[in-house]
Amino acid sequence: MTGATLRGKKLRTKIMVQMKRVFYILMILLLLLSIVITVGIAEEDKGTNKFCITNIYPENLHPSEVSTVSITIKNIGTHSAYHVATEILVDDKSPVKVIGKAKKSVGYTTHSVSIDREVTVQYDFYIDKDAKATVYHIPMRVIWSDKPENGKFNNETLYFGIRVSGQSKEAEIDIFNVTTVPAEIEPGTKASLEIKLKNIGCLTISLLNVRLIAEDPFTPLDSDLEKYIAELKPGETTTAYFNIAVDSEAPSSCYEIPLILEYEDEFGSYQKNTSIGIPVKGNPKVLIQEIILEPSKLTTGTEGLFMIRVINTGTESAEDAKIRISGAGDILTEEHQFIGEIAPGDSQTATFGVSVDEEAEIGKHGLKMSISYEDKFGTSYSNSKIYEISIFSSEPFIPMEYIYALIAIVLLSAIVYVIITVRLKKED
Repeated sequence: MTGATLRGKKLRTKIMVQMKRVFYILMILLLLLSIVITVGIAEEDKGTNKFCITNIYPENLHPSEVSTVSITIKNIGTHSAYHVATEILVDDKSPVKVIGKAKKSVGYTTHSVSIDREVTVQYDFYIDKDAKATVYHIPMRVIWSDKPENGKFNNETLYFGIRVSGQSKEAEIDIFNVTTVPAEIEPGTKASLEIKLKNIGCLTISLLNVRLIAEDPFTPLDSDLEKYIAELKPGETTTAYFNIAVDSEAPSSCYEIPLILEYEDEFGSYQKNTSIGIPVKGNPKVLIQEIILEPSKLTTGTEGLFMIRVINTGTESAEDAKIRISGAGDILTEEHQFIGEIAPGDSQTATFGVSVDEEAEIGKHGLKMSISYEDKFGTSYSNSKIYEISIFSSEPFIPMEYIYALIAIVLLSAIVYVIITVRLKKED
């Protein structure tokens, strides 16, 4: 083998070694690049959520009907979502209408949805009577935060289908709206009910009879709770008016009053048994019933008791009741007392210690007594009253009457002594 051949072979060997090194370096770089991309994607995906709709029930709705649709969504993201809410985004021109709030909070504690957890939200949909038989794709926005507090809010829009089938072929009456006058009904008051009805069917209603069945705590003010409407065409509305009285001891609640709707169309007679909800809300009313000061006359340095008796004259319990007294820093040992719950008709007494300061100002003092409490709904109430207390100066150890009497006796004795002395001198 010649020298040139040997050198060529060594050169090829050296080139092969260099190529292997370059290949290994390229493989290492590709491996590092894939790791960086994977970490980047993981970091990008970290903290994101995604939701999907897993169930819709029912899917088939009918024209001129109000149906409750349950929509189940699932968190398919990488971590829990907080303050989750959904919002239906139907267009005003769509024949599918949302009845009530379009945006609702969903989830569990703090409206949260954990990974792979499902939650269900319900919406009431009304389908126009002229809606075509087809599938309507309804957009629903899902809104959530990535943290329980001070988190970033995200949202995505999901779509679900509602199938509308068939047409309403008969007359049908439905409750369109219910209002009360006054808007808030209290126990022991009178109220007017206005029930607005609508013919949501395709045929004219004739001989509509609206009958309200009053049950405790309601009493009809009219001879009966029954109204007649001769005719109601498709799409038309009518209003039935009723007057009722509420029992003075009715507890706060939303009462269901049975409502019977009887009507006819050209094909037959129908009866619809339903009900309306009437809220009655009573209020607690805490007043000062009696104030006792012992002793009744206060002087500087006096100690005793200041008792305030309060009574709940309302129809609901007063909760978290408290009394605070201001302007009595030199007279009372404390400024506030906690009472707690006061049931309707019950009374409670708050006792304050009396310790009149030696330097307390002599004269009249106005004490402001403030009462605060809540009802079971968390509504706050308060009232206040001014009570006047007089502080007198301390009486001496010997009553002034005795001192005046003693002085009078001394003066009288001196006068008598002088008179006797003068007479004796004259006799001498």
